[in-house]
Amino acid sequence: MEKVNYKSGSIIFDQGEAATQLFVISSGKVGIYFPTNEFTEEPNIVLNSPEIFGEMGLIDDALRMAGAKAETDCMLISVSKVEFEQKLENSDVIIRGVVAALSQRLRQLQKKKLK
Repeated sequence: MEKVNYKSGSIIFDQGEAATQLFVISSGKVGIYFPTNEFTEEPNIVLNSPEIFGEMGLIDDALRMAGAKAETDCMLISVSKVEFEQKLENSDVIIRGVVAALSQRLRQLQKKKLK
């Protein structure tokens, strides 16, 4: 894990990118932008400390389904895919199954919403 600073307006990741890390917000606000928005409007969701984002791509190895942008100056804690997988491997098989199922359901709901 490492601390990473983003200035207000900085793109953290784009929709469609491969997920190599997840983030925990230590300070600041992060906007999540769904594909129909593309950073041109207000964020679809605004996240604050200590929320987590960018986790779904690590769970199911799918591309990012949304983009993320620093809405204010932010300090984020970055957790790499390798670190996340090590933590997940040390958890109960049922917990791993529940996490995977929740991620899949969220993606399905988002796809329906965008149609």
